[in-house]
Amino acid sequence: MRKEKGIHLYISIINFNDIILQEESQTGNVIHSLHALDTFFTSIEQYGKKVSPQDFVIEKITGSRLHIYVLGEPDPAFHVVKTISSYAHNLSKYINSDIPKYKSLGDFKIQIGADYGKFYEFEFVSNDKFTELTTIGYVANFAAKIQALSKPSKLSISKNIFDTLSEDEQKKYEKIENKAIEKYGQKYFYSIPLSSVESPLHISDEDLEFAKKYANSDNLSDIEFTKIRKLLNFQNLSKTQCKELYGIPVFADVRGFTTLFKEDDSNLEEMTETTQNILKAMYGVSTENGGIHVQFQGDRELSLYHNIPESNVSGSVHAEKKCFKEAVIASMRMIDAVKPYNVQIGIGEDFGRLFATKIGARGEKDNILLGETIIEADKMEDKYAGADQIAISQKVYSGLEIEAPELAEQFTKKDDYYIIAIGHKQYLRNVSSNQQTYNTSHNSYNGAWGDLQ
Repeated sequence: MRKEKGIHLYISIINFNDIILQEESQTGNVIHSLHALDTFFTSIEQYGKKVSPQDFVIEKITGSRLHIYVLGEPDPAFHVVKTISSYAHNLSKYINSDIPKYKSLGDFKIQIGADYGKFYEFEFVSNDKFTELTTIGYVANFAAKIQALSKPSKLSISKNIFDTLSEDEQKKYEKIENKAIEKYGQKYFYSIPLSSVESPLHISDEDLEFAKKYANSDNLSDIEFTKIRKLLNFQNLSKTQCKELYGIPVFADVRGFTTLFKEDDSNLEEMTETTQNILKAMYGVSTENGGIHVQFQGDRELSLYHNIPESNVSGSVHAEKKCFKEAVIASMRMIDAVKPYNVQIGIGEDFGRLFATKIGARGEKDNILLGETIIEADKMEDKYAGADQIAISQKVYSGLEIEAPELAEQFTKKDDYYIIAIGHKQYLRNVSSNQQTYNTSHNSYNGAWGDLQ
């Protein structure tokens, strides 16, 4: 773990979900979207390393968002940020207009957010030797929030960065007041159209043409989505070797955690230790209860539980393995697992077809799930799940009714989704109470209650 300072930069393709849904509905796959996403982010990585080989760092890809940080003092770091932002803006137009294989896709619409401050580089290492780089600190969280609030085709920056600019440059930015950042101890951020960002370095035709050469280095026909036959292993995947499966993505997000980081970084060490413990607890629950860790997204974890089709191995038939009960029980366990750190989480789940792959930045290191199901699971967590709540879609609930009806009974219907607000320990107490009531009324023991996890 290493303490650093610099600018956190988030580049997001804000209409990528729409692009995926359109391609999936029209063709039944997401091959063009996947390929274009990989080309876009890989080209930014290549250009960033050319501009600032020592200080430009790709942290990870989370869905359609690229996490970057630029080390150093504010002025030189922001010079890199402006150059990268201008390149990304030009590239987002070039991808569709100049690369024929992507012409069927909608134009990429991007938004960018940035903040400057201190943070820790943390390499998560699990007991099973899994590693994942992530950064911890107020600056990472606030930059992500600014990016989410930024309008399309805008670069938005924090007051920390704005105050370092010359008076002439400050005049180019619009001052934005937003109540959503008050909990961060902030009142304003500042935005400029990406078309008005002046790159300190000339962006040549050759720089953009790298994307075309990279896109043409393999054929779309080389991308293969094969069906899942056993538990998914991301280590066996690549941009061309992908998997199609049916499962439940589980988003687990720590509620209100970002606001616990003090803007002056006075509790950075303490919060870094707490964050590590929370991430380890989440990872442990996921991997020890039938799930697959996909990635950390700040203080949020994405994990996956999926069905495994019926198989015949050496004459022995193995029935189809369902994932509904497994995913919900693990989510309950996760609520309990983080309580010792005085935090609460909200969890969202959906069930359906998913596409799994590894792409782009840092040599295909990033685990990616694509498809409408991941979009819906994200919405369940973000819009519907409160603190210590699990929000599931109708599809998850329907599967749960069949696989574990006693568990489905614990959920309450809300519009077109279902909510439960208990951890696993409370669930066991509820079931035990129901069992005692049943036994008393029937003067018997019902073995159906015995199969609990």
